[in-house]
Parts: sequence; C-alpha cells; structure tokens
Amino acid sequence: MMFVSRKAQDYQMKILNLLEEEDLGLSISQIAEKIGLNRNSTAKYLEIMAEKEIIYKRVQGPTQKLFYPIRKSKSFEARADYMVKFYQTLHSSLFVDMLGAPKKAREIGERMAERGITKLYKKQFENVTLTFENVVQFIEIAVEITYPTPVVKINVQRHPKNPNSFTIEIKNCICDGHADYKSICEIQTGLFKGVINGMIAPEQVFVEEIECQIDGFDSCKYLVTKLEDIED
Repeated sequence: MMFVSRKAQDYQMKILNLLEEEDLGLSISQIAEKIGLNRNSTAKYLEIMAEKEIIYKRVQGPTQKLFYPIRKSKSFEARADYMVKFYQTLHSSLFVDMLGAPKKAREIGERMAERGITKLYKKQFENVTLTFENVVQFIEIAVEITYPTPVVKINVQRHPKNPNSFTIEIKNCICDGHADYKSICEIQTGLFKGVINGMIAPEQVFVEEIECQIDGFDSCKYLVTKLEDIED
C-alpha cells in the first residue's frame, strides 16, 4: 500500500474542494496559484489523482490539460456521444436525403472558413508566424480542440517526396466508415482549404482526401499541397 503523507492529503483535499466549485475546469497553473503550491508539485498531485479517478482530466491539444470534479466525466462522455450522433444525423439528413450530393459539403466548408472559422483559429494561434509550414502544423492542434469527440487523434506529416505537401491524418473520424456520413469528410476538406488559404493569402493550397474510413482505410487522410503565389 502506497503511503500518502499528511501534507499530500491536505493538498489533494484543497484540490478536490477547489474543483467542486469550478465546473468549467481549471488548468495546472490556475490550480497551483489557488492552492499556493508550485506548478510541478501541483501537476504531480493532479496526475496521481486523475490516474486514481479521484478527479477528471481532459486533454485539449498536446500541451493543454483541464481538470474537473470526477462527476463531470460522465457528462463529458455523454455530451461527446450526443454531439457525434448529432453531426452524423445532420449530415445524412442534409447531404444525402435533401441534396443527394455529399461533395456539396466541401463548398460549405470553404464558406464556413470565410465566414468566421479562420478568424476563430487565428485567435487560438495569434502569436504564430503564418507561413504554410507553421499553419499546417498547428492545424493539428486546432482540429483536436474543436472536434466533437475527445478520442480523435490528428497526425501531420511532411510528404516524403514533396516539400510543399503535408498529409493530415484523422484517426477516429466521426464518419465512422459509413457512406451516409461522407459529407463529414468533404466538409473537412473544404475547411482545411479555406482556413489555410485564409491564413497564408495570397498563397493558396490544394486539398484532397486520399484515404477514407468509408473506403476501408484505418483513418481519414488529407493531402495539402501549396500552390504557386497568385499574380496580382
């Protein structure tokens, strides 16, 4: 049996009481400041408590973690399941039943980028230099932050034969390999193109989905290629 010092117990109780008052979650730094402990020690306590399921940890991107009272875990899981089913039903109803054209979603994705999604992503990464290479790399973080389910994993890799191309792989895409949800991948294609174009203008990119779970692949993969500068 692992011995827990009285001091550790006191800090863990402070953390529990603090999180019970903060349903929106707190970061490591915020918790450390509120309980009067250095960040490294606070992070250690938080990880131990999360591993023991005393509190709930939610990872948002590769560096950001938020902590909640354990009672929130089921609500997050239920909300994620609900949102996935909501998006799937929305896409099948609109693009299959009404329009009969899943590829129309690609145009809508580009329009969404123009009407505010690009601005939303820029706000998250306002200190990043907006080059093609940097933008594609932080798209990985942006997608993980905004995706409706926490199990999604994004992997960005430079193309081995073309320095002006990257692949963006989405594991656990909510298309779920179902043909009725193909428009989910199409709208993602348009979003990638619209957001990246908006950030690196006047340069532009070409985006295509080269692998899809619907076609039997393990993930959905997109090829992003930078085009030549646009002449004025």
